[in-house]
Amino acid sequence: MSGTPAGRVESVSRVVAYIGRLVAQNKTLAGLLVRGEVSGWARSAAGHVYFDLKEDTDILKCVVWSSNADALPPFKDGDEVIAGGDFGTYAQRSTYQLYVTSLEHTGLGKLYVQFEALKERFRAEGLFEAKRKRPMPAFPLRVALVSARAKGAEDFLTTLARRAPQIVVEFVETRMQGEGAEYEIAAAIGAASRMDVDAIVVARGGGSYEDLFPFNLEPVVRAIVESARPVLSAIGHTGDVHLCDLVADRACETPSNAAHYFGAIRDSFVQLLANLAARLDRAVRALATGRAQSYDAASESLRRVAQRHADGRRQRVLLLERRLDAQTPLMRVARRADRLNRAASRLQAAAQYALAPAARRLAMAWRDLEQARGRALADAGQRLALAAARLAGSDPSAPLERGYAIVAVAGRALRSAADVVPGEKIEARLRRGTLAARVERVTLDE
Repeated sequence: MSGTPAGRVESVSRVVAYIGRLVAQNKTLAGLLVRGEVSGWARSAAGHVYFDLKEDTDILKCVVWSSNADALPPFKDGDEVIAGGDFGTYAQRSTYQLYVTSLEHTGLGKLYVQFEALKERFRAEGLFEAKRKRPMPAFPLRVALVSARAKGAEDFLTTLARRAPQIVVEFVETRMQGEGAEYEIAAAIGAASRMDVDAIVVARGGGSYEDLFPFNLEPVVRAIVESARPVLSAIGHTGDVHLCDLVADRACETPSNAAHYFGAIRDSFVQLLANLAARLDRAVRALATGRAQSYDAASESLRRVAQRHADGRRQRVLLLERRLDAQTPLMRVARRADRLNRAASRLQAAAQYALAPAARRLAMAWRDLEQARGRALADAGQRLALAAARLAGSDPSAPLERGYAIVAVAGRALRSAADVVPGEKIEARLRRGTLAARVERVTLDE
């Protein structure tokens, strides 16, 4: 027998269209106004506005088309409003919604009132003051990530691995939304505060106003203030502001921006090393040039002294020759000639005696110059090699250059074949690109 149930059969499109007509033509809903608190306000690129009207745990989806958006008064998350329009369905998601054409403010929503009251109390305590906050580490090497294993944490870890691979991340997993989430987040921050880390990152991706509200509540705020480690807050979308952002030692708009912040620190230190290397090179060159110039000056000074000494001796010889020529007796001439020869010998010995110390000093100066230049270059080379080795040893992508791959499941790196089961999807990151695969067999080493 056939498995087809008895009864009338219609296509999905006809059923969806029928339900849409029931909602659109319902006389009870016609002209109905709805009071509620605005949540999840967002504007699309086309200018349409999407938001929820909320009361306790009940939600009504609402849409304002771009043609009507400018005619409505400005409103935001937390506002309490009365909205009117036409009820209809969104077939692609099997949802019903209110297409808003009129909107009137009635006051502030409960969550917004609670937010403002807490904000004012914390401000009065001085928790937002810059002087209370702790400085972020100059060059962090270990950070604790307080987050759920979701898109926000994945964005942070992926970006951090690319921009600041030297940082080791200690993941402190916790629930980030729902009733009582603020206590679990506060406990996770406390646990991270007791770790041997340089800083704590509290990260979560975007969500509705209600989903992100735990980050406005007192347990989370107090945990950040009392943390023994500086805290960086990265919660929600660009433009969102929460009380945890105001008390954190530093706040970034998104988890990815937080990773870029640490990447900028690494870039500044790399640039600093490059600048120091350039300065050292210039100093060594200047030292070598200065010593060479000193050598040239000493050599020229020695040459002038020797020349003056030789000129003086030559003048004396000429004077002796003139006196000898003035003597006419042959014996006196012979004696004068003998004295002249002895004087010339003394002159030569004196010149050699005067030049020898200067030549030795010149040789010692040149030797000192060569030794100083060699030591300066060797020290500079060792510091540069040590800095390069430290940076290279911290780069997790270095093994990929040698043909290895990093295998991960759901963004988590695998260390053992026992962590996966046959049929499970895995990713293998190579030096260039990523491979997606499925496990066919698991074999454990003996």
